[in-house]
Amino acid sequence: MIGLKRIDHVGVVVASLDTARELLEARFGLEFAREVDKDDLRAVFLRSGDAAIELIEMKDSESNRVRLAGETAARLEHIALEVESLTATMEVLEALGIALTGPPQRAGVYTSVWTREETSGGVMFQFMEREGGS
Repeated sequence: MIGLKRIDHVGVVVASLDTARELLEARFGLEFAREVDKDDLRAVFLRSGDAAIELIEMKDSESNRVRLAGETAARLEHIALEVESLTATMEVLEALGIALTGPPQRAGVYTSVWTREETSGGVMFQFMEREGGS
C-alpha cells in the first residue's frame, strides 16, 4: 500500500495565469504560497488550508494550447499527493501496472514522479516525497 500523507496540490493548466490568479487570489481569497518561473513555464501556488492549487501556463503559446488539451480557459491536469517514501510508492505503482512519465525529478524540497493517466484511471497523479520527511 502507498503511504499517503496528504493532498499537496491540484495542478491546473490555464490559458492566462494572470486571469486565473486574479480570480483565485483576489476574488476567492486563496493565499499566495509561491511562484515558479522556469524556461518553459510559469506557475503560481495558491493555498487554502493544507492544500494548494497550482496554476500553470506554458511560455510557448502552442505548447500551452497542447497542454490545455482542447479546453479554452483551463484544464485540471494532475493531483499531487505527498507520500512517506517515493521509492516504496514507485514499487507499488509498478506492481499495479501503473506507468510513470519518466524518472523522479527534484524541485525545491520535493522529489516527484507523475503517472501516465492512461494507466492510472484517466487521472495523472504526482507523488511527492519531501526531503528529510515530514
